[in-house]
Amino acid sequence: MRLKEAENEALKKENRRRFVNAAKELMEQENFRNVSIRKIAQKAGFHNSTTYLYFKNSDQLIMLASMKYFCDYSHALNILSQRRLPPVDNFMLIWAYFLDTALKNPFVFYNFFFGKNSDNLYDIIKMYYDLFPEEREQFSKDIEAMYFGKNFTERSLTILRALIPEGTGVTEENVYMLNEISVGYCKYKLELKCQDPSLDSEQIKEETLAAFSYLFGI
Repeated sequence: MRLKEAENEALKKENRRRFVNAAKELMEQENFRNVSIRKIAQKAGFHNSTTYLYFKNSDQLIMLASMKYFCDYSHALNILSQRRLPPVDNFMLIWAYFLDTALKNPFVFYNFFFGKNSDNLYDIIKMYYDLFPEEREQFSKDIEAMYFGKNFTERSLTILRALIPEGTGVTEENVYMLNEISVGYCKYKLELKCQDPSLDSEQIKEETLAAFSYLFGI
C-alpha cells in the first residue's frame, strides 16, 4: 500500500512539473496575458480540466511558472550575500538587482508581487522548490529572509530595517511608513512599464533608486 501511495505521489509530482514547464515555455513564447489554462494543458499533453487535479486554480499554476524568472535575481542575491558589504550598500544593490530583473518582465513580476494571490508567497515558493529542488540555491539566513518574505511589503520591510542603526533617515518610528511609501512607488513604476513596455528600464531603475536614496536619507 505504501509503495502504491509513493508511486501515485511521484506521478502527481511529475505531472505538476509537466504543467509548470509547459506554462514556462508559453510565457516565453507569448504575451503573458495571453497564456491560458487551455493552452498550458494542451502543451503539457492534458485536457484543461485535468489542471485542477494538481493545482488549486489557474493563478497558482501561473505563479509557479513565474518562479523561473527569479533565477537571475536569486543568483545575484546569493553572490551579494557572500560579499559582506555595509548595510547601506547592500540595501541599494538588492533593490538594483530586483529592478534589473523585474523590468525585463514587468507583467510577470507585477502579477507575482502585486496580483490577487501575492499575499502569501511562502506557499508558492515552497511548492516550486519541492517540484524543482535542483533550482534552489543555498542562501545565508539574512538573504533568505529578504528573498523569501511572505509578500512584497514584508520582504521590503526586512531589508529596510537593516538601515535603522546606520545613521540614515530610517528609524523605528518611521520605518513602517517609509516602507509603505517605497513599496507603493515601486508598484507605480512597474505599472508604468506594464502600460508602456517601450519605457527605458535603466531610467526607471535610476529614478527609483534616486527616490529611495532621498526618501531614506542615504
